[in-house]
Amino acid sequence: MRFQKTLLAVYLISILAGSCLAQSQVQSKHARVELLSQPSRDGALMGIHFILEKGWHIYWINPGDSGQPPILHWTLPAAATTGEIQWPQPERLQTSPTIADYGYKDDALLLVPVRFPGKDLKVGIALDAKWLICREVCLPDHAHLTLSPAAASAGNQTHVAQLFARTQALLPRSWPASWKVNAESRKDDFVLTIIMGNPLTRAEFFPLETGQIDNAARQRLTTTATGAKLMLQKSDLLLKPVPELRGVLVINHRAYHLRAPVIAQVALK
Repeated sequence: MRFQKTLLAVYLISILAGSCLAQSQVQSKHARVELLSQPSRDGALMGIHFILEKGWHIYWINPGDSGQPPILHWTLPAAATTGEIQWPQPERLQTSPTIADYGYKDDALLLVPVRFPGKDLKVGIALDAKWLICREVCLPDHAHLTLSPAAASAGNQTHVAQLFARTQALLPRSWPASWKVNAESRKDDFVLTIIMGNPLTRAEFFPLETGQIDNAARQRLTTTATGAKLMLQKSDLLLKPVPELRGVLVINHRAYHLRAPVIAQVALK
């Protein structure tokens, strides 16, 4: 069922031919999508803002058990370059006892740095965006958005600045050098051991790789004097050992990039 849903979504997106007026904002299926910008030292920080109807969601870089993340194709002036999408921390979307996805409800701003030579952008920026939006059903959608040089260089409206600031606070941070983490691989689960110097009472792991953990299984946290142990049930799709677990660990509403080396249980004996 999960694979059929994903394959159908990919097929529908590939044949989608709906046309949208070139503009910085588009009303699409169950969402309004707008292209925003904020000046940066060497260019601009672009923001693709999804305002979703109640009950609908889009997906994170790892969508979980179904769906797929937004796909962005940029048309840029000569010598301009884009960086990777900066994904704010996702939500765990439990759609059934056996299926869980990772994504965004209500609204989400995906950030992409654009670097261009000189102080000002002389030519506008265009974006072709494709995404999957889901509730009980999933619908593919598409928009063509443009931003003029003046808009890309300004972006000083108060509400836009607040939106960017709120999203940047949700971006995962670097793992603190004083904290330690590793993952023990047992028969049916991974055990993340987190050492941060004080007890940890709340944490949630979002994996970057698919097919490693059971997304729908409850993540069990055991608090220790210096941190915590987080039990992650292995996925039935995991057929070979993994050297490390990569993802985002949300600790008390603050997200961190995590790379935990995996130690086999036999190596610990």
